[in-house]
Amino acid sequence: MPKKNTRRMLYVILIIYLFSTILVSAKPSAFIVTNEIVCGEETLHEYKHVSSGLSVVWIENKDPNKSFTLGVKTPTTDNTGVNHIIEHTIFTGSKKYPSSTLFFDASSKYPNLFMNAMTSSDMTVFPFATSHNACFDTLMSIYLDSILNPNMTLDASSFYEESFHYNPTTKQYGGVVYNEMKGANNDKNRQVFRAIRGGLYEGTHYANDSGGDPSFIPDLSYEQFIETYKGFYYPSNMMIVLYGDLPINHVLELIDEAFKDIPLSDKQIDVNVKPILEQQEKTLYFNQNGGGSYLIKSFVIEKDLTSDEMLDMDLWVSAYLVDENSYFMKELKRQGIPHVQVIKDSYVKYPSYSIVVGEIEKSKIESTKAILECVLKELESQTIDIETERNIIAKNQLVACSEELSSTRGIEIAQSYLDAWAHDKSGDYYFTDKAHINRINQVPESCREILLNSPSMTIKLLPKKADVIQQDQGRLEGKWSERLEKMAVWQKETKHLPLPDINFKDLMVHKTVPYQIKEKDGIKYVMTKNDGPLKCTSFYIPTGHIKQEDLPNLFLYGQFLKKVSAEKTPFETIMNAEIVASGNEGIEPYLKITILSNKNFDPLVTYEEARQKLLSKDNEWFDEQLQNFMGQFKDNFTQDMLGTLKWLNASGQKGYKRYLFEQHYPLYTYARKIRTSKDITYIDKIKQLNLPLSEGMLIGIQGDQAFQKATLAHVQEYFKEHKIARPEQVTYDFTQYASINVYYKDTPVDYVVFSYDKEEDLIEGSDYVMASYMTNQYLRPVLRAEHGAYGSSMFAKYPSSLIVYTYRDPNFLESIKGIQSAPGILRENLNKEALEVAKLDALAEYQRQMNLVGNAFEKGSFIESCILRGIKPESLLKIQREILDTSQKDLDEKLSLLPYLLGNGQLGICTGNKQIQAQKQMNIYREK
Repeated sequence: MPKKNTRRMLYVILIIYLFSTILVSAKPSAFIVTNEIVCGEETLHEYKHVSSGLSVVWIENKDPNKSFTLGVKTPTTDNTGVNHIIEHTIFTGSKKYPSSTLFFDASSKYPNLFMNAMTSSDMTVFPFATSHNACFDTLMSIYLDSILNPNMTLDASSFYEESFHYNPTTKQYGGVVYNEMKGANNDKNRQVFRAIRGGLYEGTHYANDSGGDPSFIPDLSYEQFIETYKGFYYPSNMMIVLYGDLPINHVLELIDEAFKDIPLSDKQIDVNVKPILEQQEKTLYFNQNGGGSYLIKSFVIEKDLTSDEMLDMDLWVSAYLVDENSYFMKELKRQGIPHVQVIKDSYVKYPSYSIVVGEIEKSKIESTKAILECVLKELESQTIDIETERNIIAKNQLVACSEELSSTRGIEIAQSYLDAWAHDKSGDYYFTDKAHINRINQVPESCREILLNSPSMTIKLLPKKADVIQQDQGRLEGKWSERLEKMAVWQKETKHLPLPDINFKDLMVHKTVPYQIKEKDGIKYVMTKNDGPLKCTSFYIPTGHIKQEDLPNLFLYGQFLKKVSAEKTPFETIMNAEIVASGNEGIEPYLKITILSNKNFDPLVTYEEARQKLLSKDNEWFDEQLQNFMGQFKDNFTQDMLGTLKWLNASGQKGYKRYLFEQHYPLYTYARKIRTSKDITYIDKIKQLNLPLSEGMLIGIQGDQAFQKATLAHVQEYFKEHKIARPEQVTYDFTQYASINVYYKDTPVDYVVFSYDKEEDLIEGSDYVMASYMTNQYLRPVLRAEHGAYGSSMFAKYPSSLIVYTYRDPNFLESIKGIQSAPGILRENLNKEALEVAKLDALAEYQRQMNLVGNAFEKGSFIESCILRGIKPESLLKIQREILDTSQKDLDEKLSLLPYLLGNGQLGICTGNKQIQAQKQMNIYREK
């Protein structure tokens, strides 16, 4: 080609490039730019939609994990939970997407990293995040149409489904939110927080229960519900926060299309109110049958602090009130007050810090109050603890680095923007906080004076017998039969209506993260590259030589090793310890030590220092840690119902799952026994374990190339001097417990968990499809929508587990019958369209479960766990293809086997109803 023509062609290309750049960077004329802030490699763009008044923010960066979050100011006007019910009901069908199961249909069909909605005392938030470009536009369209054009304004059926309904035939109360809040209001921590809000903000919207009080939810009328929706859901009372690598012009055009016909409103909603602090002391009550009382001392920060000053205050509170080695905590424990926590209420204009002393006898409240006041007074004259301050700062720097790796980082930033928008704060405080924590090296001493001289209130929270929720039977009989008939017709006609299709090929993960395996002297090294600021080393130490009778001490060793590593100063790393196990024929247990840091470090030094420090601890320290373990276990056991039932079900299984059960309830009973008998011989047994690094280990190294190289050299050099043969493994012989576990707990709602282990067989792609099909076609639309359970799902879990559960359920007996009859109903109604949706849902669930999507460290952990089990990580990618290749015939065969699985697995039930009699084939647990 002649040079002249070549030059002309280059000019044309340059002009086209410049023109396209202008088009890409230009904003649609429907928006004006109100602000632009550069934060490192990210730019915050703030827009205003001219015709409607909608605020839009875009956090521009190269993150492929994109997110959308819409916030609405919704102050809580009463205790009916109206805003919470609106949040639920909005996703039961809209003008463009009329499916009554819209939220779950969309969640299943469009793979996402996060998809939900949340209601607080002054705001309702609707976020989603996805790494798939193919999903973003459709999910945003569904969210916007649901929020702006919900079908709930045209038909009351969805309102009664989600809020409250009554069946005159069965005499049963229903409603998704009603049952959710019956369970939620039984949570002690929630009641403590509600008491703080109720005490500080009496008479304001913050004192009302944003979730809804079950005693008041039935009082909400459909007319009030619609009036509240119309009163809050308009554009100038909304903000949208966009995040990630987005084609912003295109996205803004879609937003404009949704909002352009909505007129501008001059109505302004101000959610900010000052705490009511005329009374310095209040006595409140919470629903518990027995149990201890609480003493709460709340300090309200009325001074207008900058974001940096607020972060300084958080650091001061962490160092001088929360840290176990602080004078405050040590002195309270010395004076017999061990159960203390500090709660920050930050999502308000005037933040508060509340010191909560729990589990107090009512007769000791006044003496406890006197001790607390005295210790706080003495705190005013305590010297500065530079070492603790620097440790707290270092820990927060590490946490800040970890947050940057989150796959839902965009939603976390959006929450901070919405908080700033509602509460008159600086919108970029997420970024300024990160910058501040990385440059600070000491906490300003002024924080102590500001906090301790702030207005305060003392709240005495006393237990009372749980309220029995009794509804007016005469009022309930009313028109419920007619309403239920209409609801049934509505549910049948609008369930699972079609949504836009998506291409399977766009969703497949074709490669794992790059990794290397090296083996030397009986040690495997698995290295995955990560160029971010965090570095991680994991030691998988074989423990199959520990005798069965010594296992409780091994489990406590892991607990205490983790605890003692947290005491290390100066702070450099976070060390976690947990027991993991695998194996098909035999049990292969390991103590997994994970060490994480944002600095270059030698993990061997961290591990050895923790081991040596544990050996130096006295009996008093061990006794205190044992007591802390028992308290934490009891809290988890009584609060996390589904987790508890899954653990209890493992008692009837075989192999490594039965082994892992030993570190749950049996470990707690062992700890309780030695505490009661004051037997201290366990301490020497723990110290004698002294688990060294040995042959048969796997070591995972995640970080940049320099860190990988240095760590590999350190460890290999160590083994030249400390070559230890792997001890001979022992054989474990565990008793299998009964297949039915009943946990009697004073709870107004029930929980059910079916568990089945395939033993030698591995989970297949069609198992994942079956689980999604069961969830989407029966458990959610029937047990949740029709029977009123807050949640119900089935999931498959590699390598061998199938689990079905119901959550905050009004009647476990009905749910068990429903679950058992579901396979037959589903086989009769198999259809291709529902199968395709189940495949998409199964694919997304599998990718999340196996860490094929997510941050680099999660992906690295997946690689390590595969190698530990002797599996090539690449081989598990084929299950994605199995999922997509599942036919109707395959699914029918799986469903035909499901009754056998449900009948021959384990069943866990948590209930307060005495409808199950104790039998020999049952394990009975009660709250103790």
